[in-house]
Amino acid sequence: MITAMHTMTTRDASGLFDVRPILSVDNVTRSIHYYVGSLGFRLAWAWSTTEQRFLQPGDEIEIGFALVGRGPIQFMLSHQSQGAPGMWLHLDVDTAEQLDALHAEWQQNGARIVEPPFLRPWGMYEMRVEDLDGHVLRVSAPPRPAA
Repeated sequence: MITAMHTMTTRDASGLFDVRPILSVDNVTRSIHYYVGSLGFRLAWAWSTTEQRFLQPGDEIEIGFALVGRGPIQFMLSHQSQGAPGMWLHLDVDTAEQLDALHAEWQQNGARIVEPPFLRPWGMYEMRVEDLDGHVLRVSAPPRPAA
């Protein structure tokens, strides 16, 4: 029996409980500004590879690694390592109205909207957004109920 993955909310005995994709980026500071300023994420922490320490607000040191998040969605940003530019990430929202609201917010904030929301042939309502390093956020919602 095939079950939709987004409905699988219970943990199994393996102990796995979360995932934080690591995105290779050209410039972590620039990527933080994009995720925070354009996509509404928050900076959880930043790490200096050269200083080998977590950075404090106001530090003027190059950031080598960082964690950004919005709600339960978190991404790690790594300076030119641990992956390749152009990764695709699939994010789910509960409703088409929420997807439209995200589209409006992100468009207003200057996000790189690759494709605005529309109903896909496979029945999902989706949009695609690109970050500064070519990573694609494919954001999906169930279609609106038929009137």
